[in-house]
Amino acid sequence: MRASVSPTLGTAGESSLKKELRLSGELFSRLIDAFLNRMFDLRPEKAAGRLRYLVVLFFAAVFLISLLYFPLTGVNSWTQRLQHVFEYLFNPDFAESYSGNPFVNLFAYAAQVFTYPRIVQYFPIFLASFFIALQCAALYLADVFELEDVSVARRFIWAVALFGSEEVVRVSQGEISEGSRHSPAYLIGGPGKVIVDLDSVALFEKPDGTPCVIGPTALEPRGRAILEGFERFRQAIDIRDQYVDLDSKSQSVKSRSLDGIEVTATDVRLMFSIYRGGVKPSAEQPYPFGREAVEQIIYQATSRVTPGQANPSTYEFSWTNKMISLIRNELGTFMSKHKLSAYLASIGIPELQKLKQREKANLEQAQKLTQAEQDFLGVSEQKSLPEFQPRHKITNLFTQFADEFTKKAQNSGIELHWIGVGTWKTPAELIPEKHLEAWKLSNENLYRESEEVLHELEKDAIMQKTVSLIQDVPIATHLNATGEDHEKAMRSLLVAYHQQLLEAAEFMRAKGEAIPPSIEEAIGHINNMFGHYVQ
Repeated sequence: MRASVSPTLGTAGESSLKKELRLSGELFSRLIDAFLNRMFDLRPEKAAGRLRYLVVLFFAAVFLISLLYFPLTGVNSWTQRLQHVFEYLFNPDFAESYSGNPFVNLFAYAAQVFTYPRIVQYFPIFLASFFIALQCAALYLADVFELEDVSVARRFIWAVALFGSEEVVRVSQGEISEGSRHSPAYLIGGPGKVIVDLDSVALFEKPDGTPCVIGPTALEPRGRAILEGFERFRQAIDIRDQYVDLDSKSQSVKSRSLDGIEVTATDVRLMFSIYRGGVKPSAEQPYPFGREAVEQIIYQATSRVTPGQANPSTYEFSWTNKMISLIRNELGTFMSKHKLSAYLASIGIPELQKLKQREKANLEQAQKLTQAEQDFLGVSEQKSLPEFQPRHKITNLFTQFADEFTKKAQNSGIELHWIGVGTWKTPAELIPEKHLEAWKLSNENLYRESEEVLHELEKDAIMQKTVSLIQDVPIATHLNATGEDHEKAMRSLLVAYHQQLLEAAEFMRAKGEAIPPSIEEAIGHINNMFGHYVQ
């Protein structure tokens, strides 16, 4: 059997010396990795440290080369210049006797050394190697990130390696601002800064793929969030409430009711947003959002596949279109669970109440002319409430759909706040008769509620009653008296008028109104002249 190997316990039969040597080698390798990680850290403060190291290394290299032409010891050397500086600082006698300033002389000597032609000829070697390395790294980075402009990668390396990147990416209305689209922090990644407006949220990915959701940065220092090295932008989302109006014919929702009738919902209006998790808006966060909802929306996005094209798979992120498609499918399924009567208007309590009010108004106008109240009660057909969905249940139907849809869509990171349908269209030959009756009654109620129409109805009623009185009294009495002599016909006509005047007086007295003197005088005159006939 093969003995097991452990990095700390070693193998069976391994001596203590070999074990320590092996552990020392592993620890030394880890020490080198830690040193390199610290040296090439991408944070801005580390980049400033690398710049200082590079400057020191450059002058150290130039100093070593200068030793070929300027001796380290002896007269007029580096050692003599440094000796004068220390003696000037710590020996007062030497300071008094020294002419000039040893510091100025040391810097002058250094300038003479660094500008010496035979030393300057080595500068192109340093600069060439530096820029060749910079260009090679830029080409490699541009190839990795598929950049068309190599200068973007070169600018990124220059800033990250020596000066620290202060590139700022701005996210507004769910999109990268136009001024930030050519920034290395957007095309390649951090380090850098990001500004996210109150209406947006952005998702960045660290080098190991870990998502980092950055919301509005108004409360961050200087209003900016820090991006780590190679932390790259993935996607942004507009977290405001989204309003969509599906008013075109191609966007209508078609389905069939539970009883098999084709139903089309047109002019559908939606209001939805990212899932807010029940958090109420506040002044600091007017548009709450859930971090898990952001990840679900972005990572569940799909790509459009077009076989036969140069790029068969195209990634086009549009979470609003995904939401609209999801709602259309769910609404079509929901429509198939209810019968046609759940969508169309039917005679309900409001229609019957308006009908009764109109009949009461007509009755009051008619009572001013006659006491025959029972005749007017039977003028209109009495309506009864049929077995249809009440209107409040129709409204609750879509509230129920919004609630059920939001529960199902939580895993997709979206939330439906409101949905409304402008028109339900069905085949005209399949509309039930009761629905047509309801529609006619609703239109009739709207027509008869206007004051002009009521005034015309009152005038028509008065005219009809006047014509009825003329026909019932003079004409009908005259026709009935055909064949009698003239005196009897006149007496019959007066008796008929006397009866009408009595009924009018009794009607006014019952309503508490004053009887006009002309009516009382006419009744009394007829009583005096033809009392024995009237009795």
